[in-house]
Amino acid sequence: MDFASAPLQALFSQNAEPDQLVKFLTQLEKRYRETAQDEKDRFGALQIMLPALKAHLIRVANDNEREKILGTYLQPLVMTSFRHDSMIATESVSLLSDAVAYWMARSILRDNNNKEDTFAATDDDGDGDSDDEQQEGFGRYNLVLLLGQLLMIMETEPDFVDLHPIGFIHACLEDQENEEWKLLQTSVTLKRRSAAAMTTVLDHHGDDTMIDDNSSMISSTTFNTTTSLGSSKSTTTILDLECCIDVINRYVLELTSVDKEEELLKHEEEGYGWMDVIMAIAVAMLPCTDAPIRTKLTNELIPNVFRWQQQQSYESVSLEKRKHWAEMLWKRTRQIFNLPATNLLRSETYGLIARFFELYFVVNEQDEPMVYLDLRYDENFFKIVQSGLRSNDNLYRKYSSYILKRIIDFTSKYHYRLQNNRPWTKYFEWSQEKSELYSTQWADWFLLYEIVHETVIHLVEPVLPRLEILLTNTDINMDPSWWILLFYRGFANDMASVKKGILEYVFGLQNPLSLNLLASHSDFIFGTLLKSIDIISMYSVPTQGTLVSPFGEKLKDFMHRLVQAIDTQEHKAQFLSQLLHHIAHVLNGYVPILYIMEGIVDISGLPAWGSDELRTMRFLVDRHRNFHVAKTRLYLRKLGVKSVIKFSNPKLLSFSDVAKTVSSLINENPIKANTQAYKDIRIWLEQDISKDKNIENLLVSLKERVEAYISTTASDEEDIPLSLLRNQANVLARMSVFLITNGEGKPQKKQASQLFDTLVKKLASNSSSSTLINRLLVLVDSLWNVYADCFEGCDDFADLIGLENIEQILKGMDDQWINLEKDNITEDLLVDLFVSVTKHILVQSTNLEKSTRERLLKKKHDRCLELLRKTNSPPVPNQEMAREGHLRLLSVVYEAGRQHSCFELSHDESTAQLLCQVITKKTSEALQVRKWGDTISAFIGCKWECVQQFVKYTSMVLKSQPDAEPFNPEFIFESAVEELECASELCAAAVMNSVGTLLSLKWPKSVDLIQKAVDYTIELIKENFTQSKTSPPMMRAIVDMILQPELLADEALNQPDGPIKKVLNYILEIGELKPFVVTQCATLLHGFWSQHTKVSDRSMLHYAPEIAKFLTYGPLRDREDQKLEAALAIKLQDSEAVRDAENSVALNFNQNDYMARVYMNDLILRLDEKNELHVQLAEELMDILLDKLADGSLDGNQFPFTIEHRTKIRIWCSMMLLHRYIQKQKAEYYIKRIWESLRGETAISVRCYTEWILARLFRQFPDQLPILYTAMEEPDVSPHYVVSYLTVTFSLGDILDDTSAKDHFEEIFSKIIPWLTSNNFTVRLYSFCSWFRNLNACRSRQLNKDIEKNRIMASLIKFMDQYVDTIKFTEKIKSNFYMTEFDPLADYNLEFIFRQILSIFDVLENEKIASRAFMKVNPRPVEACPIFNPERRNIRSIADSINLQQDVEEDKKESFSEGANNNEDVYQKKIMPWEMMLETDVELTKDLVKAKRRRNDLIVVASLIDRIPNIAGLCRTCEIFNASLLVVNNIKLKEEVNFTSISVASERWMPMQEVGEEDVPEFLESKKQEGYVLCGLEQTTTSATLGEFEFPDRCVLLLGKERQGIPANLLQMLDQTIEIPQQGITRSLNVHVSGAICIYEFAKQMQWKHATTTNNASGSSPSPAV
Repeated sequence: MDFASAPLQALFSQNAEPDQLVKFLTQLEKRYRETAQDEKDRFGALQIMLPALKAHLIRVANDNEREKILGTYLQPLVMTSFRHDSMIATESVSLLSDAVAYWMARSILRDNNNKEDTFAATDDDGDGDSDDEQQEGFGRYNLVLLLGQLLMIMETEPDFVDLHPIGFIHACLEDQENEEWKLLQTSVTLKRRSAAAMTTVLDHHGDDTMIDDNSSMISSTTFNTTTSLGSSKSTTTILDLECCIDVINRYVLELTSVDKEEELLKHEEEGYGWMDVIMAIAVAMLPCTDAPIRTKLTNELIPNVFRWQQQQSYESVSLEKRKHWAEMLWKRTRQIFNLPATNLLRSETYGLIARFFELYFVVNEQDEPMVYLDLRYDENFFKIVQSGLRSNDNLYRKYSSYILKRIIDFTSKYHYRLQNNRPWTKYFEWSQEKSELYSTQWADWFLLYEIVHETVIHLVEPVLPRLEILLTNTDINMDPSWWILLFYRGFANDMASVKKGILEYVFGLQNPLSLNLLASHSDFIFGTLLKSIDIISMYSVPTQGTLVSPFGEKLKDFMHRLVQAIDTQEHKAQFLSQLLHHIAHVLNGYVPILYIMEGIVDISGLPAWGSDELRTMRFLVDRHRNFHVAKTRLYLRKLGVKSVIKFSNPKLLSFSDVAKTVSSLINENPIKANTQAYKDIRIWLEQDISKDKNIENLLVSLKERVEAYISTTASDEEDIPLSLLRNQANVLARMSVFLITNGEGKPQKKQASQLFDTLVKKLASNSSSSTLINRLLVLVDSLWNVYADCFEGCDDFADLIGLENIEQILKGMDDQWINLEKDNITEDLLVDLFVSVTKHILVQSTNLEKSTRERLLKKKHDRCLELLRKTNSPPVPNQEMAREGHLRLLSVVYEAGRQHSCFELSHDESTAQLLCQVITKKTSEALQVRKWGDTISAFIGCKWECVQQFVKYTSMVLKSQPDAEPFNPEFIFESAVEELECASELCAAAVMNSVGTLLSLKWPKSVDLIQKAVDYTIELIKENFTQSKTSPPMMRAIVDMILQPELLADEALNQPDGPIKKVLNYILEIGELKPFVVTQCATLLHGFWSQHTKVSDRSMLHYAPEIAKFLTYGPLRDREDQKLEAALAIKLQDSEAVRDAENSVALNFNQNDYMARVYMNDLILRLDEKNELHVQLAEELMDILLDKLADGSLDGNQFPFTIEHRTKIRIWCSMMLLHRYIQKQKAEYYIKRIWESLRGETAISVRCYTEWILARLFRQFPDQLPILYTAMEEPDVSPHYVVSYLTVTFSLGDILDDTSAKDHFEEIFSKIIPWLTSNNFTVRLYSFCSWFRNLNACRSRQLNKDIEKNRIMASLIKFMDQYVDTIKFTEKIKSNFYMTEFDPLADYNLEFIFRQILSIFDVLENEKIASRAFMKVNPRPVEACPIFNPERRNIRSIADSINLQQDVEEDKKESFSEGANNNEDVYQKKIMPWEMMLETDVELTKDLVKAKRRRNDLIVVASLIDRIPNIAGLCRTCEIFNASLLVVNNIKLKEEVNFTSISVASERWMPMQEVGEEDVPEFLESKKQEGYVLCGLEQTTTSATLGEFEFPDRCVLLLGKERQGIPANLLQMLDQTIEIPQQGITRSLNVHVSGAICIYEFAKQMQWKHATTTNNASGSSPSPAV
């Protein structure tokens, strides 16, 4: 009560007479109810009234009198203030609630054994009259009232009806024989109160207000109307729900806090019955959807009721009653959890268990457990806990984790009280003997549960192996579901790198037991694991795309092992079935689907898939939403064939299932009868599907379905769309190709004719309707198409099935689409069908007699022309719409006439004009079919396709009959050009093809008209460049149109500003984006120019700049779609084709850019050195290519495998072929130009070609050798330049002629000797090799016998032959192919130039061209440069790595610092010595400075860092603080502008070494053997704090990856980890900043140690600062 109530009560008790108190109470009650001016006045009246009432009641000794007083003064206030629509202030309601609860508690706890005791009836409804019925005591009456209100709300409110609260209460209390519940049921009539409640609400809102039956009285706390407290009349009162719960809660608190010594409360145990009712009602109300109500119940009422119970003795409240409450609460909790997942109340389960944990597991004051309900033995409990732990909601996970930890702690602490005779659930068990082991196991589990959700992978990776250890622990039994739960937790990680790391761990599981357990948890596999991998970005590899993915390969292998590990065939079949349904209907990404399918197709076969699964397979291959790329669908079908053969269960399949599935699997994937796929399907059908392993059974079933297809009546037929008929026909046709062949895959006429005899008879019948005929033709067309694709060498389909009445079939079609008297068909699908069937018969069929074919062709030709000439005004719709079909038929007729040499068709000028001028007119009927623009485009396309066939036919006639009268080509050409001017992209290709055919004829051609055609065509392509469907046909058409012999031979068209060059340069330009089109150009040009006639040679000479572009053509096709196409192309090839293409660019099956280079290189390979035009062309090409090298455009990017690097390789490959045509008078010019290119070139894979060409040129022109000798005398040149001309000298002693060799030996040794003394190790190495090679050549050729008589030479030779180091170098050099075995003459062949030498220098495979590519173009070898040299095949063509590590270490004492470090860098990874040239161009003065400089013995390993700014900053820091070595992943980074702009020249002074990430473990181990202490900058549980850690004198500091830190495998190698103490919120520093702090600390400590040592010797104190 209010703080002033006690003084007021004392004041009233001491000073007021009883009559005065009654008077006061009457006045105050009236003021509160009627006359209060506002809420403040009302609250004041209540503050005085309640103390006065208490003072008055204390004076009353009689209990009955007290009850009457409460009924007179307090009860009316309850009825008015607690109303649902009351506007009483909250302060007043709260104060009144306290008073009501106070007196209710005392009323209930009084000794009311006298059932006659009542309190006076009151005017509780406000009508001025007292009610007739007598009520029980104040406490009982209000408990019944309040609890009855709660029951009424639960009965009528939609918020409660889901879980039937009244039924729940009744079930809970009925067995307890609770008298209070019976009293409440008797006193409260729920139906009457419900009706009264609705009446009150309706009266309250007025007669005209409609109330929603489902509206809630719980969620609404205020109303927009008010009932006066003093109204004379009101209906039955509805009390506010929150007020009811609040008063009951305060009542419970009063019972808990009453003074136990009061005489009035001596029978307090009688209150348990009401508490039981209150508890049951509160628990029943838990599913309330109103959050404030639910909060009051869970946070206040239920805990307080439970607290009251705990205060009672076990005599008053027995253990059974206490357990009953726990069971009641658990039952309701389970009911809430079992609600549908979409019901939000379900998530409240975890909070309920957590809040009321003590209600189940009680610990008394003596710290002894009293388990009211042991949930540890209930599986449902752990299912709920695991559900919460799997949840993505952080709150639910916290609740569930808290609950599980409480269970573990309780069990561990009180393990001695376990019930040994009670069986545990599969989810949880414990034992007294292994209690400590169980505690440790669960502690590990919780640790893993938290760690797998960390956001940095280097914290997660080290603990992942413990997951499987947890599972396989044999000491205790932990259900695998807890292991799976850790993966759920890990896959919910927000960091993609962590999630991917956990997935890769799962994919790496090898233990069959672990995999079997994984597979048994299908909800995890199909609900979480496959969902986690359905992210395309996980599979992306920057240079390869998504289908060449290590992650995908791991997934594939995992799925294979997972299925194989399933212990029983039955479970394996169920898993495969569920997997197929899941990938088809749930997975979105095509990439994981393909990898999963790859994984399962290699599994041993088992019967797993029935009818439903095959239907799912058809859905997957035909209708999955994300297989947009045609090749992905093709590859999926390839995998589908294998999987269906392996996993289908013949016992569960019908013939229809098999036929439909086979049809789907070979749709868009035509299978040849000689392929392995065809053989596999046929064997499957014969051995597994057919009964008794006899294919005849399937043939009978197929025949039944063919006849069912044929026997449909005409009336039925009209309702079936043609597209549906086509699907049915395709199924029959595709299935038939496997059933009519013999064991060798050849079709058998007997089986085919038996299968389709009904079809043939129906087609021959004169009584068949046109509808049925069309239906049959659909099947014929499908069969013809499928058989043509499947059977090579199948001469004629009609003969195969015995189809003889061909004329009748054609007549039936003619009557429908070229009828002169009736309307002709215009439906697109039907016209397509007739065109296809007609083409099959007239063009492809071979069993027609010549005269019959000519007669049929003539008839159709004449009728088509007649229909095309017919015009009407106004236009006849059917006639106009049918013209397109007539043109298509006429096109087929001319094609058939040309193929079968029929000379009866017209080819004159009038026909040409008719075809060029024919038009179609717009009609309303045509507009209803499709858009007019589409109609016109289709018509124009058909028209010009017909014109093209007409021109081709005429050309054939003129060749056979030179005297025949031709048409005028110019007229058609002009018409076509006009059409091009306004053509759409849909018909442009057809017009271009017609133009190309016309240009192939011999007639005087106008350059301007051709130029106009070219201009129109290029504009059309530009406008539609991005259209993937229309632009490629137009590109192919323009190439075929222009690049043909007739035009290439015309001098006027080959000029620089002519149309041919314009097209060619445009194609080369767009070829950077569009594949195949440039190769198409190269193919056509090669076909003409390779004839090497005078005309073709003159033409070729005009195109030297374009040929040079072809020689270097080959863009990097690195778009995602191109990488996908490349990967799919490889997967779709058979193993033999892939094997043939290995180690070459031919492995890129999806593009043939390299063939453009092959065609042009083959062209220059076969030039004639004696032909002046050829020599002139070669010189022009060499000048163009050398100019390209000299203009600087290729010098911007020195990194390997960029387009600049590739272009230079391609230039020099072509130069290898062109240099043969250098004439003596220009030898000096070209040698100097080639020599100049060496100065700036640093890439070894490029320089080797230059060195090779120079060696060959010096042999060819030995008089130019002084150029070499003069260059070798230059002292101030870069090391890589020195190495190059030393390399040129390697083979000169062997390949020069005797005269030139003798002069060479007189000069070369004096030029080599100075370089043997170089400070640069690589220069010394190469000069020694040159000395070694030339000396051996000189000795073997015996041309300079006196050379060793020279004292100086003799002394030097003797020393070199005996010195230990030179002997070692000699042995190692001998093992290297390029230094010793390479022969510039014998190895001069296409295989070595374009492939093998690139392999020596590790150039990517997609740059190498195998010799078989040249053989495909022209297998005839060229003597000067053969395709390959068989005599050299036994010579190793791939260079061995030269490991001079030991020699370098020994050489350090005499070499300068950088030379030593660079050599160590190179040979640490055993890289070819030429690669050192990128690192040796450093002035000697800098080496001298470094040699004198003392460095700290600190090696900083930054090989895990890949961001250039971080590495550059570390380089600068290391140099400043005098570190001895910086180790990086790629030494070439220091040449990047981004690096040098940050390092500020420090890279020139800082020793750096290249160690790849994969080589770091080996490097660390080697340094450890040398005495270094391995330290790492990382936060671990054993990390030392920087500042407190004392660095060793010799230290290796390993820095981790950005964001991910140091990998787990490297952490295990470290002697110590160091962390930087942090005080802020941010978790980590930038890796460069962290490294700089550590490097500074090391330098500071080393200076302090040095100063201490020095000062100790001198007796002074060290300085504390660096």
